[in-house]
Amino acid sequence: MKGYQTHIHTGILLNANETSQNVDDNIKQEILDAISNLPLNRYPDTTCQELHSLYADRMNVPASWILSGNGSDQMLEFLIQYYLQDNKTLYTLTPDFSMYDYYVDLNHSNIEKFETELDGSFDVDAFISNGKEKKVDMILFSNPNNPTGHAITKKEMIQICEAFPSIPVIFDEAYMEFGQESAIDLLKVYPMAFVCRTLSKAYGLAGIRCGFMISMQVEKLAPLFIPYALSSVTQTIASVVLKHANEYKNAIQNVIAERERAYQEVKDYKKLTFYPSNANFLYGRTDEKDTLMKMFEEKNITIRNYADNSFRITIGSKEENDMVLDVLRRFEYANC
Repeated sequence: MKGYQTHIHTGILLNANETSQNVDDNIKQEILDAISNLPLNRYPDTTCQELHSLYADRMNVPASWILSGNGSDQMLEFLIQYYLQDNKTLYTLTPDFSMYDYYVDLNHSNIEKFETELDGSFDVDAFISNGKEKKVDMILFSNPNNPTGHAITKKEMIQICEAFPSIPVIFDEAYMEFGQESAIDLLKVYPMAFVCRTLSKAYGLAGIRCGFMISMQVEKLAPLFIPYALSSVTQTIASVVLKHANEYKNAIQNVIAERERAYQEVKDYKKLTFYPSNANFLYGRTDEKDTLMKMFEEKNITIRNYADNSFRITIGSKEENDMVLDVLRRFEYANC
């Protein structure tokens, strides 16, 4: 069993896909006021009634279809633990979020991986055929994909749901606020479909660890979930922020605009290969990665470095992105 490698916390942090800005000061003050009135001597509301109601309105689903926990990771762990007992098999993509492997190992289950193209795309028909041949018991992958940023279409999601109607099909949508086509609408049509979301990315709440599972199956699963998974403090902060959800639209659009600005500059580079992204990061490759990483280190910029020739750069503030583009520019045109 391999542990999960947590992220470095030094330098200009563009390695963990966090937002570059803290919560707005006015919202922060509202949070502080709300927390000051909490009865900290009492256990939290294990039903998370207010939080679920607010998020249900945001997602346009019944509140009874929502379960929340300590990050979307805990939701994924719970689903794997529930559905993959007795040596069953999870079907996912490679590359994808490495915590899937961790939870499968933890539960002594099996994992079957379907290899994507370098840009994260994959043949959905071949994916379905291989899954049926291997008789998999659960499908789970991130969409948009982490680390590539590739996203499948709603039509392709429907193909997968219809091909596997009797097993859980889980779309990990941690980055969907930066994407286009969510699986949320499919939950009303396909009973075994799930969507997992988080407040860590688009809403800038990585520090409080709050994630959601959304499915009509939640009504059956909720009584089996651990009690008091979310503290009163986490529920309060998340609820206050969700009341201001519309105010985050501009920030999300700014991230998308900055992502596209950066991609348009680097997409035709020769020494670097970057791929289109539907998330808040860009994924790239180079055969001279050691040199590139050293150049970032010299500028005190921390990006995500993978074991092969690939890397991932979080979209930060305009100033941070300008610094990144300057490094990439100098790398591309060095010795030209």
